[in-house]
Amino acid sequence: METEKYYKILYEVAQKLNSNLASQEVLRTIVESIRDAADAKGCSLMLLTTDRQELVHSVACGLSDAYVRKGLVKVDAAIAQALDANPVAVVDATTDNRVQYKDQAKKEGIASLLSLPLKRRGQVIGIVRIYTSVPRRFSDHEIDFFNTLANLGAVALERAELLEEEKRQFLRFVSTAAHDLKAPLAAIQTFLGVILGGFAGELNEKQKQMMQRASQRINELLNLISNLLDIPRIEMGQLVQEMTEVSLAQVIDSFVEEGSALAEQKGLKLSVHVPPDLSCVYGAPTRLQQVITNLLNNAINYTDEGEVVVSAMETDSEILVEVADTGCGISPDDMPRLFQDFFRGSNVGPKGTGLGLSISKRIVEAHGGKIWVESPCVETGRGSKFCFTLPKKAKVDV
Repeated sequence: METEKYYKILYEVAQKLNSNLASQEVLRTIVESIRDAADAKGCSLMLLTTDRQELVHSVACGLSDAYVRKGLVKVDAAIAQALDANPVAVVDATTDNRVQYKDQAKKEGIASLLSLPLKRRGQVIGIVRIYTSVPRRFSDHEIDFFNTLANLGAVALERAELLEEEKRQFLRFVSTAAHDLKAPLAAIQTFLGVILGGFAGELNEKQKQMMQRASQRINELLNLISNLLDIPRIEMGQLVQEMTEVSLAQVIDSFVEEGSALAEQKGLKLSVHVPPDLSCVYGAPTRLQQVITNLLNNAINYTDEGEVVVSAMETDSEILVEVADTGCGISPDDMPRLFQDFFRGSNVGPKGTGLGLSISKRIVEAHGGKIWVESPCVETGRGSKFCFTLPKKAKVDV
């Protein structure tokens, strides 16, 4: 491999790893970058168990699921050599006794292996393994270079884990602060309700208006706090406790009556095109309801005339939900930031917390789906269309 190519690959990999990647994305970037740099069949990254007696596949590319899940890899003499920070090369993986799963390697079409130590703070935490489909002897220069890539990845992984820990600590702080604020605000809202209900004496019109404005502001604060509490719950994977088999058709239908009333107040038409036999998904019903409510409320709030249309359709593996409107649309400058926390479009009023779309994105992604927006809507040339997909009846880790 030429020196110029070394530098180019290192630069490209460093750029990827310097992005704001989560730890699992860093691991995937490491194996994909090393696989591509080696022009190999595949690459895997295996981390040591806590007793340092076995290795577990954390991420792999170019390998079948059957091969990756073939079993735990015990720390034998050859792997111990790699764990002592010494690369181990195997030219024939189908006959070499240092390979624990020779038959599986043959079936997978693996000819040669190169195992590299993955080090963090001077300690080996696992190995990166390169797999080739033809017999190959790696040169010393290649081994040194792939070692450098593995070490670069280990540094990026440590940074990602530190950032994730900082984020977890911040989310815990936000959750605690929001929870502590909610109780006194709820008490204030109760007292305001008592006053507005006339139970503490009659109010004149000016006093009533002031109390109503105060009550509205308290409602907005309580809504903000609820959103702030939602973020750490989703980020920390608590949605898995709420998951069950869910009918998206029923979730959408449950909002239709409320949504129709809101649309009618603004002189809008709300159209729903959802097959009654739409397949189910594996998810958290109240959270999916939250996504539908956020998208439809936004569509109605930011549309002054015309129509709001919600539709759903399915493919072999997923369900697509679309919410289209004929409203004011979204500025091209705002599109990249639309799903960020607290972001509000430049062409909308002050109403709202700026968290609805970011929370909807978290919920959809926690279900293994994707969410995006088109503006203007391709079909009408106006307004916006928010779309999200969910896998059909697929259990996902969150």
